[in-house]
Amino acid sequence: MASRLGIISAYSLLYGVLMPGDILEACRTHAIDTIAITDISGMHGLHAFREEAQEYGVTIITATKFITPQGPLWAFVSSAQGYAHLTHILSLQVQGSDVIEALSSESRGLILASSSRPILTRLKSCSDELYAAITPGNLGGCNYGSALSLPLVAIEDALFIEKKDYDTHRLLCAIAQKKTVGSLDESLLASPDAVIHSASEYQRIFSPWPEALEGSERIARQCSFSGLFSSLIFPSYHLLDDAHSGAVLRERVFEGADMRYGELNDAIIDRIEWELSIVIQKGFAPYFLIMHDIVNMASRSCGRGSAAASIISYALGITQVDPIAYNLYFERFLTSSREDMPDIDVDFAWDERDGILHQVMDNFTVEHCARVANHNLFRFRSAVRESAKAHGLSDDQITQVLSGRNQLIEQQSVWNSVLALAQSITGLPRSLSMHCGGLVITPRTVDTYAHVIRSREGYPLLTWDKEGVESAGLVKIDLLGNRSLAVIRDTLAALEKEGIIIDRDTWRPAEDEATVDLIARGDTMGVFYIESPAMRLLQKKTGKGDFEHIVIHSSLIRPAANAYIEEYVQRVHGKPWEPIHPLFEQIVQESYGIMCYQEDVSKTAIVLAGFSEHDGDQLRKVVAKKHKHKRLAAYERQFDEGCRSRGIAQDVRERIWSMILSFDGYSFCKPHSASYAMVSFQSAYLRVHHPAPFMASVLSNRGGFYSEGAYISEARRMGLELRGPDVNESIYRYQGSNHRIIVGFMAIHDLSYRSVQTILDERHKGGVFTSLDDITERITLPHTDIAVLASAGVFDSIAGTADREEQVRILLINGKRDKGGEPELFQQSVQPIRVQIRERKDRTEELLSEYRALGFLRNHHILFLWAYELSRIRRIRGYEIPGHEDQQVTLAGWPVTKRTIMTKQKHVMAFVSFEDETCIYEAVIFPQVHERYESLIYASRPLIVRGIVKRCHRAFSIEVTSLSALA
Repeated sequence: MASRLGIISAYSLLYGVLMPGDILEACRTHAIDTIAITDISGMHGLHAFREEAQEYGVTIITATKFITPQGPLWAFVSSAQGYAHLTHILSLQVQGSDVIEALSSESRGLILASSSRPILTRLKSCSDELYAAITPGNLGGCNYGSALSLPLVAIEDALFIEKKDYDTHRLLCAIAQKKTVGSLDESLLASPDAVIHSASEYQRIFSPWPEALEGSERIARQCSFSGLFSSLIFPSYHLLDDAHSGAVLRERVFEGADMRYGELNDAIIDRIEWELSIVIQKGFAPYFLIMHDIVNMASRSCGRGSAAASIISYALGITQVDPIAYNLYFERFLTSSREDMPDIDVDFAWDERDGILHQVMDNFTVEHCARVANHNLFRFRSAVRESAKAHGLSDDQITQVLSGRNQLIEQQSVWNSVLALAQSITGLPRSLSMHCGGLVITPRTVDTYAHVIRSREGYPLLTWDKEGVESAGLVKIDLLGNRSLAVIRDTLAALEKEGIIIDRDTWRPAEDEATVDLIARGDTMGVFYIESPAMRLLQKKTGKGDFEHIVIHSSLIRPAANAYIEEYVQRVHGKPWEPIHPLFEQIVQESYGIMCYQEDVSKTAIVLAGFSEHDGDQLRKVVAKKHKHKRLAAYERQFDEGCRSRGIAQDVRERIWSMILSFDGYSFCKPHSASYAMVSFQSAYLRVHHPAPFMASVLSNRGGFYSEGAYISEARRMGLELRGPDVNESIYRYQGSNHRIIVGFMAIHDLSYRSVQTILDERHKGGVFTSLDDITERITLPHTDIAVLASAGVFDSIAGTADREEQVRILLINGKRDKGGEPELFQQSVQPIRVQIRERKDRTEELLSEYRALGFLRNHHILFLWAYELSRIRRIRGYEIPGHEDQQVTLAGWPVTKRTIMTKQKHVMAFVSFEDETCIYEAVIFPQVHERYESLIYASRPLIVRGIVKRCHRAFSIEVTSLSALA
């Protein structure tokens, strides 16, 4: 055994510089087979190291290094009991507990070492496994070990591979301390000599103390246990044992299935029994029972991910899609041979999610719950900014360089150093934050399984990210917020007030012809998941709006699959295609011979290359991961060899492998897409049949893919009347009924909620306001709120012909003004202003002020502000585009959305959605045009768009040739 104890990694945040791959490569170079990663007061990167170390054949010892006022203390884990003690002590340290005191009370299963005499003296009588440590930079432990009769241990205590890494360490410390590198206290930094030594140099340094080297090997042998936990860590369900949990689950599933299906046939019963046998055998029953309780806490939910392939999930109401009806592949979710824990991801209305999280923690107690962390990495731009600040450069200089004005780099040589150092920290972890929905529930207190800190929001927070949590065997529950669920909830609630009841158990929106037609037209702004320009364009191209095709489209719209989308569209329209291979054809027949879903990867590897179910699932995971090249290369060889052994031709192997690689990055499984498609159909149904309450709910829940102004324009195009915001009609949120939407006070920028509440309370108490004088007599508002309310036109309906500037003057001078309690100077001498009767006019200045207050115009499209300029331009309107195929046209356009991509030649191009008074239209800006007009593309201003109309099946777009600003 060749071991090294005491390697500090980049997971000692803003201190260490080495990532797992760096350290493991050094192990390979120096023939090291066992290492103890001793990050400071934490084990954030434990699972990243353990996973990558398998490829190098290196054993990782679980350990940490405490920095105490008395000196350093290393703790090495030799058993599961010791691991639990260590995570508990790390968690206590966050709360200010004395580490030495905690270890003196309980250290079984931990091997301790220190180079500090006070620490060694204090722990000697209470620790059976205590060593005096010597390091290349501190040999003092030799004397302490002899004086206290303690064995010696050699600890590398290294941060660097090369001495030049010290500059990166110095920069990170400066960032952490918010200082410049020149003002750092050097005594608080590591030594530049703290490198991982070669085998010969390591032996030379410690050769006078061979017993210390023997101590290192002894600790390495004692701490080489392979697993943290013996099995997956399931939360218990109200202290029920496995048998009782299984019985309760069976009862609930059959009860739910009766409600879902009405009558249970043999196919349904067989599917339930098969799934229950696997779930109960693997001990997953408590997980399903807990999820059943959680979804019942919410008004509505959407279980998604692979769990939607389970009839158990469907029967319990965790998911909403029938897996039998839509042929969903249960093995993507769970198999008897699967070793890792499958997720059940559930979306809740965005404004209910936090309340549900708190309720879950109350039910299962906060000591047994923790949120999952994100490991935030330095990106190059943030690395440049932090590196430059640490070298004393000003924000203005930094912004200039990041904006591409690079003359400063040429003028100041310091930038050469700054950029080099920025590159060295790019990709290193810089901080922890909280995962958007991940939650862990454990049977014992959570700090006996993992190191727990407090998030900024006050939640208990694991220091592992989601991959680390899964690797540890902890069961992660994802409880996520979804705005569209709130839109559906609020629309249904509004309809219920009007006496229109939609029964969720009998609602079948996917069978509604008008809904299918709407989706086929791509007329889906506001509709969950299928409202983006790319998705609406795909809908128009295919002309398909049925449930089965939407499931395909939800999975096919992913960046790496772009190469296959046009071929897919052509096949939908009848283009003949030859099957690549008969076995492959059986897998992808429903998606026109093109791989679409994650499980297609697993199925293909199993059927064509003889992969096991486990290897097929692992291939699916590896394809989607970053930094996967070695493992992916191994799977590619396995796939190639397996296909060859089955007589599959090389060109077929290559074509199929290319499709597998299209799942790089994010992709969906079919159950996930089916779950989302169901929400899409519910949204689309409400848009078709109840447009006013639906669009009001979209706006009240802050929209989705588009801006508020874009949804306002869409509402007008739908034929809806817009009113307000109005002092007498508006409430805080938008309201919709009878083809009319009343804009809510929430639309007004910079308006305080206190003033909204003041208006609503007084209106409820004293009735509607009849005039500006009536307002001044009944309520008191701050000056700033009066101004913004008037700009938004809130008082127009009661102001006679007073323009908005005059409204402000009247309200300020006549009213009870709120100035934080200060008395008004000369208040009694002020005479009321009376409204002067004159014809009101829409003035440009007034409309500009209205736009600033609302982000849209009450009665006009935003382009109305440029009506005069547009009247002098010969142009077509957006709705006329289909009549000008292959012709050069000129349009006006307000940019709504932009998406930039990099071509294979590394050139930038863009897809932009423009809006005019009649519709939204799509534009493609190729690299040469993009380079010329880049400054215009990314400005929020009206443009004159010139280009050629192109058609792809039923979809039209503009291939832009030039852009110019509208004066």
